[in-house]
Amino acid sequence: MILFSLMLAGCEEEKQTRIEESNNIEPPDYIQDPGDVVDIHGDITNLEKFYTFVKHVEQGKKDKIRVVSYTTEGAPMLHDLEFNGTTIHSINDSTRDGFGYGRIEEATCKGITEVNTDGRTDYILEDCNNPEGKDLTILVVDKKL
Repeated sequence: MILFSLMLAGCEEEKQTRIEESNNIEPPDYIQDPGDVVDIHGDITNLEKFYTFVKHVEQGKKDKIRVVSYTTEGAPMLHDLEFNGTTIHSINDSTRDGFGYGRIEEATCKGITEVNTDGRTDYILEDCNNPEGKDLTILVVDKKL
């Protein structure tokens, strides 16, 4: 009986190690697609494509987009958004961020809200079912002087 328990404990330990190893697999390098909306510390390319996506959500037209923002250290954070005519499926991939959570988070949201302040406009997903209940900011656009 003792021998069986030791063998079982040894198998459990090996299984845990495999899980840890699979979590440490590096994601593939991000290769920018010409259609991606890219935000490098406030310098945004393909902003018109983002505005078109927001308009399509308001009009109930199907559309999808990828918004890529970069951390201070230069890691790309990928945010894929797909609107099916009713809801937005959000996939936020921070696995390339060595200093952050490094995970993929999914949520389903009902719309996008625009928050205007003196210096910027924030685009935020609204009425989302994300388990953490945190703010899902898609993009922040600084107002140019």
